[in-house]
Amino acid sequence: MKSTRHFLEYIFINLLLLLVRPLSQRAVVRTGKRLGSLAFHFSGKRKQSAKVNLDIIYTNSLSFVKKNKIIKESFQNLAVSALQCLWVTADTENRVRKLIDGEPIGLDRLNQCLEKNKGIFFLTAHYGNWEIMGLFHGYIGICPLSSIARKLDNPYLDRVTKKLRTSSGNKIIYRDESPLKIVRELKSNRSVAVMMDQNTAKGGVFVDFFGKKAATPRSLALLSYRTGTPILPLFCYPTKKGTYRIEYGPEIQFEKSDNKENDILKWTHQCVQFIENVIRKNPAFWMCGHRRWKTRPSEEKETRIY
Repeated sequence: MKSTRHFLEYIFINLLLLLVRPLSQRAVVRTGKRLGSLAFHFSGKRKQSAKVNLDIIYTNSLSFVKKNKIIKESFQNLAVSALQCLWVTADTENRVRKLIDGEPIGLDRLNQCLEKNKGIFFLTAHYGNWEIMGLFHGYIGICPLSSIARKLDNPYLDRVTKKLRTSSGNKIIYRDESPLKIVRELKSNRSVAVMMDQNTAKGGVFVDFFGKKAATPRSLALLSYRTGTPILPLFCYPTKKGTYRIEYGPEIQFEKSDNKENDILKWTHQCVQFIENVIRKNPAFWMCGHRRWKTRPSEEKETRIY
C-alpha cells in the first residue's frame, strides 16, 4: 500500500514538473502563492503547529490577525520555493542564477575561513529557498559543499531530490551515515552545511530558542570544538522580486574554557541564537509549521506543546 502511494506521489511530481517548467519566473511566484494560500486554508495540523510556534515566539505581543498573516505568508513562500525547485530543472544553472539577486555578500568571509585550511561548517536553516541557495553555492565553485540531510520516506522522490541537490557538484551526507564522512570533507578543506532549526528527538541538548528550551543537535559544536573548523552562517533572504540575496557570515566567534561540555552547550546556544535573530527579522520566510519544541526536557516530561 505504501509503495503504491509513493509511486503515485512520484507520478504527481512529474506531472507538476511538466506544468511548471514552461512558466515564466514571475508566473512561478504567482502560482506558488496561490497554491500556498490553498495549503493554508486546508492544512489543519501544520497551521496549528505554526500557530503554537508563533505563540511561543511572540506570546501576546502580536495579535491573532498578524500571526495568521505570518503563517499564511510562510505557506505561500514555502510553495513558491517548492515550485522554483521544479522550475529550475529545465535549465538548472541558468535558472538558478536568475533567482539570485547579485553577487553574494560576504565572499571575503568565506575565503578567510578557507585560508584556515580546516574546512567550513555552514550554519543554516529552513529559511528562504535553502535548496536554491545550496545549488548556487555549488555553481560559484569556491569550495565543494556537502549537505547533511534525512532520506525522504518516498524512495522515488528521494532519488529525484538527490539528483537536483547534487546537480551543481554538491554532495549529500545522510544523517544515518558515518560521521567520518564529515571529517573527511573537512580535512579536504571542503564545506559541510548543517541545519539547526528543527527538533532533535535523540542525542541533542536543550538550549533556549525564543526563550523556550528546544532539543538541538550538539554535533556541530562538538566537531567544531574538536577540529577547529570555523562555523560560518549561510542564509538566503527573499526579495520582493521573487529572487534571493545570499549572505555568508559573519563567522561565529567562540571561546574555549576548561569545561568542554559547558563550552559545547554554549556554542550550540550561540548557533541557535544566530538563527533566532534571522527568523525574528522576518518569520514569514521560515518554515514555521515544523514542531520545533516537540521534544521536552526531563523536567517537562508530562508537558505537551502540540
